Amino acid sequence: MSRPSLAGRRILVTRAEEDAAAWAERLTRRGAHPVLLPCLSVQPIRDAMTATRLQAALNNADWLVVSSRRGVECTAQLLGCAPPPHVRVAAVGPATAHAATEVWGRADLVASIPTSAALAAELAAVAHAATPESSLHAVIAGAAEGRRDAELVLASLGWRVTPIAVYRTVAAPAIEKRMDLREGSIDDVLLASPTAVQGLLNRAVLPCTARIITIGPTTSAAARAAGLTVAAEARRPGLDGMLEVMQ
Repeated sequence: MSRPSLAGRRILVTRAEEDAAAWAERLTRRGAHPVLLPCLSVQPIRDAMTATRLQAALNNADWLVVSSRRGVECTAQLLGCAPPPHVRVAAVGPATAHAATEVWGRADLVASIPTSAALAAELAAVAHAATPESSLHAVIAGAAEGRRDAELVLASLGWRVTPIAVYRTVAAPAIEKRMDLREGSIDDVLLASPTAVQGLLNRAVLPCTARIITIGPTTSAAARAAGLTVAAEARRPGLDGMLEVMQ
């Protein structure tokens, strides 16, 4: 399949400041002109109570499930060490697996389809094949407001699941005079979370001609609820999925 042309398009990137540069670099390589407007911030959760709860849960767990690079990083910060040797690590995709390998030296399962629901289904299949009669326990470390797909899939299959929030995303605060982007010829707006939707509306006024591109159905629902018209929704997570639908 040929790549859609992005040459000359001005694309608004609304990710957190520390995440935006990687997307901007890739867009630039495709000939686009990325415009960075961080619309959220990421706050690691580092309190002692969460660290103690995480460690206690992992001491009695079979698997640690992580669905993002940041989830790995924040889990590692809370633990201060690798997960116990008996706990296997399940990662939602290659980028998350790479982060886990960097900090812990391993990722024992990487989902072939990079979604939380797919990861949970593959994890359940692998674990059941190895120990069909066992009642298994998974710790899911992720965002405070993150999707519960993996938790719901595993719980429906009889797993004991302990979700632990290791970070939270916060929308950029509302300002009295929002940035007027109507004169900036923005062609496309990339939205990768409901938090980014709220932060964008708090920070800026968009041109009515800008195409709203979302990363998935949850973000699309938030955008529509906020009065935005979604031009396209990625069929798979990540920037690649968003680029595929930018025809």
